[in-house]
Amino acid sequence: MPKIGGIMLSLKQYIVEGNPLARLHKHAQEGRHYAVISAYRPEGEATPEQNKIRHNELKDKLTSLGYAHKEVEGHYEGDKEKSIMVHAIGPGDEHGKRLLHHVKELGSHYNQDSIFHHDTKSAKLHGTNTTGFVGKDKTKPVGQTRYNKPDSPYQTETKPKSDKPLKKGRTSKGSARFTTASKFGG
Repeated sequence: MPKIGGIMLSLKQYIVEGNPLARLHKHAQEGRHYAVISAYRPEGEATPEQNKIRHNELKDKLTSLGYAHKEVEGHYEGDKEKSIMVHAIGPGDEHGKRLLHHVKELGSHYNQDSIFHHDTKSAKLHGTNTTGFVGKDKTKPVGQTRYNKPDSPYQTETKPKSDKPLKKGRTSKGSARFTTASKFGG
């Protein structure tokens, strides 16, 4: 049997775990919330070296809180930044509320304008600072997640880890993308 992270998986689980979009669909079917957060700040506020340190620190904090996460590339207001997709520890609203609480705190700590949260039905931006779009402690609905719609200005891309030939059940060499449909952006 295949193993991921030392855990024995069935073939079906292995195929799902090796495909980021299949994993997203599986989590949504289970009722698992997810969030997207970044520690990056624009040029002038942080150097590339500082952003790298902030990003790695955020990953360490998420791990210490017990969250599974994946590095992704976020597109926000026309800019790209390294982001992190974080899945709730378990299915249901209680786990989702805990995830939302933690990522809002981290978003505030890293001076992010907002964090993205999806509750398996709809998506929202939650404001985490006083100077950015949405506004501190305000929420802006952004619609539902749509898959493989790379033209939206508000999107997150998951990509294969390397250029090695892909194993059966893995995503194609092109970016596997998912986007949020939004009332204000696309």
